[in-house]
Amino acid sequence: MSYLFVQIVSLDPVKAVVNVPDALATYIPAVTLTSVNFVNVSIIYNKLWNQNQVTEHTHSACATSNPDDLPVSILQGITSTSLRNYPVLKARQVVKACRPRPGRSKVPLQESQLTSMYSYVKDDTSMTFSDFHPDMLLYYDYGKVQNCTSYFIFLGGADFSIPSSILNRPRILFKNAQTCLGISGFSLNKTRVDILGNMTCTLNSSYIQNSDPLIIEKLKNCGDLTDSQVSGIQTLLFSGNTNYGNPSTWNLQTLKQLGPLPLYLNQDFWNKFSFSVLYTFYLFILSCTYIFCVCLYTTIADQSFILNYTSTQFDLCLNVTVLINNLAAITQIVVDPSMEMVILNKLNQAYPSGLGDSVVQLLGFTSRVANVSEINSWNITSLDTLASLMNSVNGAWTSDQSNAVIMRYLSVAGNTLGTAELNAISSNLCSLNISVRGNITEDSLRYGNALNLSPCSIDQKTALYNIANISFSSLRSNSTIYYLFIAPYLGNTHTHTHTHSYKMK
Repeated sequence: MSYLFVQIVSLDPVKAVVNVPDALATYIPAVTLTSVNFVNVSIIYNKLWNQNQVTEHTHSACATSNPDDLPVSILQGITSTSLRNYPVLKARQVVKACRPRPGRSKVPLQESQLTSMYSYVKDDTSMTFSDFHPDMLLYYDYGKVQNCTSYFIFLGGADFSIPSSILNRPRILFKNAQTCLGISGFSLNKTRVDILGNMTCTLNSSYIQNSDPLIIEKLKNCGDLTDSQVSGIQTLLFSGNTNYGNPSTWNLQTLKQLGPLPLYLNQDFWNKFSFSVLYTFYLFILSCTYIFCVCLYTTIADQSFILNYTSTQFDLCLNVTVLINNLAAITQIVVDPSMEMVILNKLNQAYPSGLGDSVVQLLGFTSRVANVSEINSWNITSLDTLASLMNSVNGAWTSDQSNAVIMRYLSVAGNTLGTAELNAISSNLCSLNISVRGNITEDSLRYGNALNLSPCSIDQKTALYNIANISFSSLRSNSTIYYLFIAPYLGNTHTHTHTHSYKMK
């Protein structure tokens, strides 16, 4: 249905970009976007794009905006062609915008993008290693490195599977690391292992089996492992000198704590466990693998899949990247509070500095399981975000929650309780204290929708009545109309007075 909707809208490319909901943007055929070069680039910022789609838009977005303000979905489309069209300073700003930042996921870039971007900043002496995308450091000119330890610390966050094999970069980089860190022989202490980080994914069994056990934790991040590496891991584990203890004490928890590593190990490893443990672990892996495949490969297309799994299984299967790419679909399906907590916890992991407006707008039912502390970390800067959170279709807020949401919105300079805000907030207005409600203007009430103030106390209604009485004073010549407008704001005393007046007239 989503695809069909987008196809209808995208018959006109400009309307497609403007009108298709943010969460459905990935359904727009990339070919229809090539002719769109005059849409306000701010419109495309909050939409979820894939890398193929945004290549055409990244140039205009970067050219007209501060690159630091661009989302990951736009930055992933940087090409050598777009960089060539910028002044050198602008190109460098674009490259720097791809650096790691709190609260933002890693910008996915391919080797051709990384090498092209590096050519624009290789002579910029003002940039520190923290200003670089970690994968770009794979191509950094080592001859220009002044603090080699610092370089390898930041390089440790790179994906060493990216460089083409013909470049032989991993071998060259490790040779430089040996010289820098004073590595001789095959034994790496804890400090050196920690500095190397993901570079440990390039080491053979001789290093793995003779190094500090921390290397086991680092190897969990590797996309794949060779037979030599697996042999080294197994030898180190069998030594008993790791956090997993002597093999005679291993149990189901050990298998789970080892993460993906057991799936690479051979029969000698599995022989350390009883049949009952292996059977339980088999069921555990089977359920996790199946759920993960459903989540990853069907893009949550089958809404019934969620009914078959527990929150624990859902937690184990749900990859953060899958969640981010399918957030709108997932939050519409999941209504179980324990599973909603899983979603919220994973989003908090992905955005430790707080959820952005574009993410908050897609929370749906999940927003209701957030505590006040979490809400206070969200970015609720736009009216659209406030309105999406206040949508009663997604369930009711507690008074403390709704107060936190509204106050978070009002904490942004320029945001007020205007007519549009009151229309969105409706009965949640009752969660605010009287001093805040006192900032509501007569015009805000006059031109807004009728508010549902049934949850408000008499004192709360009285405070709002004082404003509404002025707002609708021009209607007093027609008592019937005036009463209809003023009625929602009446407490017992005012109700008696106005009802008597209405009957007399």
